[in-house]
Amino acid sequence: MSLLLTILLIIADIPQELYSSYCDKHVIDSVYNECRRMAAEDYPADADAGADYCLADWAYGVSLLDLSAYSLEKALEKEPSDMILRADCLSLASAVARLKGNLSAAIKYAEECLIIDRRNGNDEYISSSLNNIAGLYMTHGDAVTARKYIDEAIGLERKLGRRAYLAIRYGVASEIYLKLGETAHALEFADAALQLDSIDCRWDKVAVRRSQKAGVLMELGQDDQARKELEMAVPIFRDGNNLNSLAISLAQLGEIAFNAGDIMAAEIAYEECIEVCMNTGNKYIESRARKDLWQMYRENNKDKGLLHLERYVDLQNQLTGDKTLELMQDFNVRYDTLKKEQTIALQKNRLIYLSIVLLLFIALAASGAFLAVFKNKAAKAMEEKNALLVKSNLDKDRLLAIAKAQIPKEITDEILSIASSTEAIPAIKLTRREMQIAELCAKGMISKEIADRLGISQRTVETHKNHIYKKLGINNTVELMQYIQKVFADQTHPNTQ
Repeated sequence: MSLLLTILLIIADIPQELYSSYCDKHVIDSVYNECRRMAAEDYPADADAGADYCLADWAYGVSLLDLSAYSLEKALEKEPSDMILRADCLSLASAVARLKGNLSAAIKYAEECLIIDRRNGNDEYISSSLNNIAGLYMTHGDAVTARKYIDEAIGLERKLGRRAYLAIRYGVASEIYLKLGETAHALEFADAALQLDSIDCRWDKVAVRRSQKAGVLMELGQDDQARKELEMAVPIFRDGNNLNSLAISLAQLGEIAFNAGDIMAAEIAYEECIEVCMNTGNKYIESRARKDLWQMYRENNKDKGLLHLERYVDLQNQLTGDKTLELMQDFNVRYDTLKKEQTIALQKNRLIYLSIVLLLFIALAASGAFLAVFKNKAAKAMEEKNALLVKSNLDKDRLLAIAKAQIPKEITDEILSIASSTEAIPAIKLTRREMQIAELCAKGMISKEIADRLGISQRTVETHKNHIYKKLGINNTVELMQYIQKVFADQTHPNTQ
C-alpha cells in the first residue's frame, strides 16, 4: 500500500505558468503518472526522457504548446541513447516550434531528425522528416526548395504503398504547388489526397483535405465551391479539437466573406481565428488573419486597422528573421552534400558487390566443391528462417496424403500417429507491450489503429513491431499473424517478461 501511495504522489515538475485554465495541475499530474508508467515499459534505458516525451506528445494533442515545448526540452537535455526516441522528440519539437512561429528552432530540430533517420535507413521515418521540412520551407515562402523535399517524400511513399501517408504528402504538395502558381497540379494533388482519405473513411483527414482543396479553389476564383468545402470541414475540426486546422479554415472563410463584401461574416470568422491562434500560439495563421483584417479596416476604421497592422508586422518579424533564412540556407547546402555523399557510398558499395561477384566466379571455376558447400549452407539458412511457422504443417499434410495411399494398415496408423503429434516450438520472450501489439496485429489492426487503442504514438508502435520481427525471425505483419495463430493458439498464459 505504501508503495502504491508513493507512486500516486509522483508529480510533474512543471512551472505554474504552463498550466491552463481548462487543464489544471491535478490533470497534468495524473497524465504524467501514466506517462512514467508507459515510458518505463517502452523506453527502459531512457525512462525519464521517455516520460517527458510522452507528456509532450499528450500536451501537443490538446494544443498546450508551451507545455509540450517545455517537456521536449527536458527530454532532449537528458540526451536519450535510444536514437528512435531522440528522433521522435526532435520531430515533435519541430512541429511545436513551427506552430509557435519559431522557424529557426523548427528547422534545427527537423534537420537533426532527418540526419538520424537517414543514418538508420528507415524510409518511413525519412519520408516523415522530408514532409516536415517541406512544410517549413513552404511556411517561409521558399516553395521551390519545398517542392524538392516533398517530391522525394512522395516518391518514397509511392514505393512504400502507405495510402494514409501518401494522402498527407499529396496534401502538402497541393499547398506547395499552389504557392508556385501551378494551380492545375495543386488541384490534382488535393483531389488525390481527398480521394485516398475518403476511400479509407479517415473523416478527420478528409476535413483537412477539404480545407486544402478550398485553398486551391479560392485561387481559381471558385469561392462558392470553396466555402461549401470549408463548411463541411469546420464542424469536424471543432468536434475533434483540431485547432490548427480550424484556425486555417476560419481564415479562409474570412477571406471568402471579405471578397464577397460580407464584412460582418468576415469579421466574425477572422476574430474567431485570431482567438484560436492566440490560445494555441499559432503565430503564422494569426499573422495571416491580422493582415486581412488590416486590409478590411484600413479604409473605414483606420485606428482598428492600424492595431492589426502593428501586430501583423511584429509576427512577421518573428517568423522571417535573418537568422531563420541563414539556418535554412545552411541546412539546404548540408542536405545536398549529404545526398551526394550517400550517392558516392552507394557507388562504392556497388563496386564492392561486383568485386565479390567476380571473386565468387573465380572461386567457382577453381573449386566446384567449395561452391557446393557454400550453396548448401545458404540453402540451410534460408530453410531454417521460417521453419517454425511452416515446416510442421507441410510435413503433416504430406504424411496425411501418404496415409491415403494403398499401404498396409500398420504403416498407415504409424503415419497418422506422427502427423497428429505436436511439434515443440521454443518459447519466445516478448514484453507485455510487444505481446499486446502482436495480438492486435493478428486481429488485422494497422499501426494507427493500434496506436489509438493503446494511447501511444504510431512511431512507437512501428518500433515495437520491428523488435517483434527481430525476436521471432520474421519479416512482416502477415508472418506475424501466422506465428500468433500457430504458436500461441494453445497457450493460455503467454511467456512475457
